Amino acid sequence: MRQNSGVISLGGLRRLGFSRHDVAGLIAHGDLRRLHNGVYAAGRAPLKDDAYFKAALLALGHRAWLPETTASMVWGLAPVSVASIAVTVVASSTPKHPGLRVRRVSQPPHPSEIKTRRGLRVSSIPRLLIEVAAAGGTREELDALIDAAVSRGKLDIADLAATIERHAGRSGTAKVRQTCGEYLPHLDRKSGLERSFDRWLGRHPEIPEPERNIYLGPWEIDCYWQEHCLALELDGRPYHTIIEDIERDRRKDAWLQIHGIRILRVTDARWKRDKAGVQDDLTTLLALGATTRAA
Repeated sequence: MRQNSGVISLGGLRRLGFSRHDVAGLIAHGDLRRLHNGVYAAGRAPLKDDAYFKAALLALGHRAWLPETTASMVWGLAPVSVASIAVTVVASSTPKHPGLRVRRVSQPPHPSEIKTRRGLRVSSIPRLLIEVAAAGGTREELDALIDAAVSRGKLDIADLAATIERHAGRSGTAKVRQTCGEYLPHLDRKSGLERSFDRWLGRHPEIPEPERNIYLGPWEIDCYWQEHCLALELDGRPYHTIIEDIERDRRKDAWLQIHGIRILRVTDARWKRDKAGVQDDLTTLLALGATTRAA
């Protein structure tokens, strides 16, 4: 039972040689306690969270997995609550298990969409995002999950894009695609943040048009105002969360400053919350560049 976090199924007990009568006796004496129909825990000692997740999976069979918000708990993306555990099965009808939120799908998921974490079968992060959206999750909830996945280095962008494409047309996918516009690369620009900045700049003709995605020395620059000696870098997630990327950005900033070019960095978090502040910083730095050049 140790490898199952202290829980065991009736089938497991039978394989160990216990009859139904023996199991009933163990329950009567307090050596076993029933968690779900056909799933038991040893004794009265408190169980860890993973034991409740494992018990839910045992109740639905070895091909079941933990989806949506429950999977996000196992991935460490959301606070754990074992009061409402969801389990998904491939079946023609939805099994009834009191105390569990059972989800049914008609076809097995793509192999890449089911992962194993601490011995628990769970939805991959891209799949759970779609499941959360389909269950009525808000943009704010999806943003929080994505932020958590990015900060922990657990979001695979290629896997996310492929999963979205596989689920095109299904409930929740459009919402995830829209939310992930901030994160997925595009052919024309690197991130949704850059496209958002371009749209904003188009509404502010008082700000000079920059050169975009040009190279200065060895470095590619998002936006550059040559006459004002100003470079703007738009740090959209998750591109600037990896340590190697952070170190590269520091080297880039140092190179620009050595060559007399001011650098303004804007993260997507600031862009969402403080466009007015970004505008003030940008116009001030442009003015400083013009003054320096005139001097």
